[in-house]
Amino acid sequence: MSQGEKETRRQRDGETGSSAPCHPLSPSPRLRLGAALFNGDHGRLAEEVARLEAAGLDFVHLDVFDGYFVSDVGFSPRTIAALRPLTHLPFEVHLGVMEPLRFVPYLVDAGADLILVHVESLRMAYEAIAAIREQKVRVGLAITLGTPVTVLQPVVSQLDAVLLLSRVTGESAGGVGTTFNPLAIPRVRAVREMMAAANAPVDLQVAGGVNRHNAADLVAAGATTLALGAGLYKVPDMAREVAEVRALIT
Repeated sequence: MSQGEKETRRQRDGETGSSAPCHPLSPSPRLRLGAALFNGDHGRLAEEVARLEAAGLDFVHLDVFDGYFVSDVGFSPRTIAALRPLTHLPFEVHLGVMEPLRFVPYLVDAGADLILVHVESLRMAYEAIAAIREQKVRVGLAITLGTPVTVLQPVVSQLDAVLLLSRVTGESAGGVGTTFNPLAIPRVRAVREMMAAANAPVDLQVAGGVNRHNAADLVAAGATTLALGAGLYKVPDMAREVAEVRALIT
C-alpha cells in the first residue's frame, strides 16, 4: 500500500496510532449495512464493488479462506489490493484460515481496514489481538455458530468488533449465503449483554444469510452491523433493497 493510500485509510477510520481499541461506536451507534463480496459475480468483481458503493452500503465484507479452516477458498490479498483503489468504502476482512497471523501483514498492505480473526483458529487470543493491533489496523474476533459465545468474555473489551456467523459454513449445498439459523438471535443478545457488562461499546456484526426478513430481529437483539448475504445480488434494484432494509432497522 502506498503512503497516500495509508493516509486515506487513516482519515477514513480516524486512526490515532494508539494500541488501544478504537471503540468508534457511541451508546446509540449508527447502524451499518454492508455486503459480502464473496456472493457476487467473481468474474466482474470491479463492477460488483461499484454496485455496492452505488447502492449506498457502508462497507465491503471480504472473505479470506484457505481451503482448510473453511473448505472453500476466498479472496487473496492480491485481489483485495487490486480492488482497494476502486472504492472509498471500508474493507472489512473475515479471515477464516489456519494460522491467521501469517496473513495479517499482507492484508494490511492490501488495504484492509478491519481484520476479523476466528477465535477457533487462535491458541492465544489476547496475544493475537495485540499482535494484529500493532499493525495499525482495527481488530475483531469472528465466531462460528457452534462455538459458545462465552469464549469472548476475557477479551471483549480489547476488540473493535465481534462477528457472529449466522449460518453453518458448507450447509445447504448450492444455497451459499441463503440459510439463516435463528439460533443466531439469542447469541447476538448474549454478546451484547456481555459487552454492556464490560462497558465495551464494541461493533457487533452478523453475517450469513442476513436479509430483510431477519435484519430487524438481529438489530433488536443488539447487532450494530449487518453484512447482507447472497440475496442482495439477486434483486433487480440493489439500491432500493438496501434503502428498504435500512428503513426496517431504523
